[in-house]
Amino acid sequence: MSDPIIQRSGGPATHLPHIETGSFGPWRTNAYLVWDGQSPDALVLDPGMGAATALMERAAANDLRVQLIANSHGHIDHVFDNAALRRASDAPIAIHPDDAYRLEGTNAYGFEMEPSVAEHDLREGDKLTVGDLTFDVLHTPGHTEGSVCLYEEREGLLLSGDVLFAGSYGRTDLPGGDDGAMVSSLRRLAQALPHDVRVLPGHGPETTIERELPWMRRIALAGHLLVPG
Repeated sequence: MSDPIIQRSGGPATHLPHIETGSFGPWRTNAYLVWDGQSPDALVLDPGMGAATALMERAAANDLRVQLIANSHGHIDHVFDNAALRRASDAPIAIHPDDAYRLEGTNAYGFEMEPSVAEHDLREGDKLTVGDLTFDVLHTPGHTEGSVCLYEEREGLLLSGDVLFAGSYGRTDLPGGDDGAMVSSLRRLAQALPHDVRVLPGHGPETTIERELPWMRRIALAGHLLVPG
């Protein structure tokens, strides 16, 4: 296996991203398999409950090797199959250090999760290189302390985890949630990203920054969370 793909710098993307997604487990969590269409290297984001087998099958069908397992944050529905996918792929796990403690294993909502260990951090300013795709790591707390989004600037693609959904934002009433941090994260995304950026969230359908911008701007202006719409 090649060296870990977490880098501090990287070149621009030259191939359109290929993305396969599925919704898994009782929370219907979106897991993503991402590659550039030319290199065999692939990134997996958020392997939720039952996702590992399906992701490995899709990787094999596309002649891919999973090079990194990234977690947008550490909630059980996004990391449940980390350990299983780690065994199947031999790919390292990466998460923001503020959420790494959540991988230690838990019995939540009646489900016992096998522990996993993050071998790499996802920090603000890091770059993930997947073939010719380069994702910037954006630290976007609010849903959890260590929530991140992955942004591919050249291709206009944001993997938003549970920060930004179609028509809403992630809950802040769970442990590690913070209303003020969520406001700041939404303001950042609204101000920094082009309107045509595709948003692939942790739950629900794809959207764009443009579609979500009106309510995001209202929250940014108000300085506190509001009901979207």
